[in-house]
Amino acid sequence: MELSTIKTALELLGNASKGLESVRERAKTSSDAALKESISKLYDDFLDLKAIILRLTEENTELRRQISQSVEKPPMPEIRQVGETNYYFVGDQGPYCQPCYIRNSKLVDLMPQQRFAGGTGRKCPVCFTVFFEVLASPERMRIKNYWE
Repeated sequence: MELSTIKTALELLGNASKGLESVRERAKTSSDAALKESISKLYDDFLDLKAIILRLTEENTELRRQISQSVEKPPMPEIRQVGETNYYFVGDQGPYCQPCYIRNSKLVDLMPQQRFAGGTGRKCPVCFTVFFEVLASPERMRIKNYWE
């Protein structure tokens, strides 16, 4: 329930209470026993309804408090260096692609470590960026001339 709904319900309850109390006072001077009994029963039922509404309002307030406490913000990714490269991690989970997170705020798992021509690293399955954790040695990267 919204606060305005609760306020409106309590105002209606207050107005009904005043009206019922007025009718009850008038019935006291009446000689009709059945009318007095009916109004007394109605008044008792009204008081029960009022108690239930107050309990529901308190319960609603408590549930809203619990919900607001239980809704946690997702943890922010942190950058950690692995070899020659910095990756995003969330706790022990990761590594995640830097460009995908920076551009789209999406945590994209990187592929398992593999060997590439430029060294050992990981590749993003979304943006296809290759991150080198261990660079290949210059001798390995050099293209061999078969005529030498």
